[in-house]
Amino acid sequence: MPTVAIAGAGIAGFAAAAALARKGFAVRVYERSEEPREFGAGIYLKENSLPVFDDFGVGERIAERGVRIRAARIVDETGTVIVNRSVEQERLIVALRADVHNLLREAAVQAGAELVTGRTVTGADPAGRLLFADGDAVEADLVIGADGLHSSVRESLSLTRVKGTLGDGATRVVIPRTEADEAYSTEYWSGRHRVGVAPCSEDLTYVFIIGPEDEERVRRLPLDREYWTEQFPHLKHVFDRVSDDMGVHHAHPYVECTSWTSGRVAIIGDAAHAQPPNFGQGAGVAVAAAWRMAETLADHSDISVGLLEWERRTRPGIDMVQRLTTVYDVAGYAWPEELAPVRAGIFHDLSLHPMISSQWEYWWRGGVEAPRPESAGLSK
Repeated sequence: MPTVAIAGAGIAGFAAAAALARKGFAVRVYERSEEPREFGAGIYLKENSLPVFDDFGVGERIAERGVRIRAARIVDETGTVIVNRSVEQERLIVALRADVHNLLREAAVQAGAELVTGRTVTGADPAGRLLFADGDAVEADLVIGADGLHSSVRESLSLTRVKGTLGDGATRVVIPRTEADEAYSTEYWSGRHRVGVAPCSEDLTYVFIIGPEDEERVRRLPLDREYWTEQFPHLKHVFDRVSDDMGVHHAHPYVECTSWTSGRVAIIGDAAHAQPPNFGQGAGVAVAAAWRMAETLADHSDISVGLLEWERRTRPGIDMVQRLTTVYDVAGYAWPEELAPVRAGIFHDLSLHPMISSQWEYWWRGGVEAPRPESAGLSK
């Protein structure tokens, strides 16, 4: 039985563990913390990751705990709805990250994967060795770095082309849900600031609050409710529900790699393609890529050759999603405020143009053609 050593017990790590264990690999996940967890915010799940959750046997439970969204909207500074996409005919679920993380962990363990906590990874060897801070090392047929934005595995193999942050960042919170929080995902614009609101459970609503990192009050925690109410007076009822103990803030990340593989080592998730979260696709493309990796390696006796084939098939679609979400991000914080009406008009017109809107929706969903596991990865 081929062996797998995974660094990182986040969403990408557990997705890879579940997918590979279900294909007959002996999987062990190494995590530096004593209890893996995701911070308390929401997550968007679309038709590149949802078929994978179905395949793992946890799709129905995610749907039960989350909220199926009926429409995705953008509202400009004047209160005009400039984009209004019905998603009644497709699945778009907003859920708690912690719920998704826990269900993936459960799927991985039930498939036979083992979790080892309290182990700090410092790097990897292309020959198939995972290295630890205490000087220990483990050998495996396949090593995976799912160790996030600051990946030690990626850095040890010199796979980084670009790593940094963009000019804006987000504070993410989960607040009590009220009757006014209908099953819509709505993003509000106000100059260089954006706020997204979407229910994520029966009792909770997910809110992401985005602004330029060069403004100190944007980064402030606890959330500066007065500042944000000045930007969005009509959302005071949202900010009033954010208590002082809520929220995490991060500058929007960006990672681009020369390669996602080196010998018998691969990197996935933020380690490989960290991106601003405008499409809600960071976790989605990671789950899809993990599933595709397992499918590809199951057909290859040579792990190194299989990993090259996996990257060839999977990377183009994820690269396109990353490029588009980054362009959207820059348009959010770098667009001159005096030209805000022009931006609104451009996005409104693009949303109505048949050819452009269909392509935008395709990549917004994560670059998938159909809601079935066979296309849960991205490009073929």
